[in-house]
Amino acid sequence: AKSLGANAIARVCDVSDHAEVVATVDDAWRLGPIDVLVNNAGISPYYKRLEHVTPEEYQSVQDVNLRGAYFMSVEVAKHCFEAERSAAIVNISSMAGTIPLARQGVYGAAKAGLDQLTRSMALEWADRSIRVNAISPGWVESDLVSELFTSRHGEGLRADIPMGRVASPEEVAGMAVYLASDAASYVTGTVMLVDGGRSLR
Repeated sequence: AKSLGANAIARVCDVSDHAEVVATVDDAWRLGPIDVLVNNAGISPYYKRLEHVTPEEYQSVQDVNLRGAYFMSVEVAKHCFEAERSAAIVNISSMAGTIPLARQGVYGAAKAGLDQLTRSMALEWADRSIRVNAISPGWVESDLVSELFTSRHGEGLRADIPMGRVASPEEVAGMAVYLASDAASYVTGTVMLVDGGRSLR
């Protein structure tokens, strides 16, 4: 943040806990109005067949990936309504919410719910000048993805991507910057795929 000439404050928040979300949003608003919210919290029991996912894992995935985004968005929206301010909300979804992926069914169900929540929020809040969009990334560079792509599954996973590679974090961030910017001032209710064409297969 300093290299960009900006200040940043880190805060721990369990987004599945409504009371923590309310306190976090209230504290953030005291520092100044919230113009952009990016809901990026997410967890997944990667590569587990549905029958092997425990009830606790199922619930935690829904709580963080869907409930958390709902709580954060609603609390920010309430402040914006009261202050009569516009805002942009960007939900980080996944291609797993658009296409079924083996051993990611619980995660995909939560992300599909997030996609629909994005559309509903966009529809309900458009007349209050709050835009809501989502990004659905495909495979993105990370330690977990690197491990997966070097495993016995890697060759098949890469072959399924028309562009033949995974995304960089910067490529996903670029879409978030666009959706949060004035360049997207007439864009709301969209789910933008950033997947190298994977969903076309």
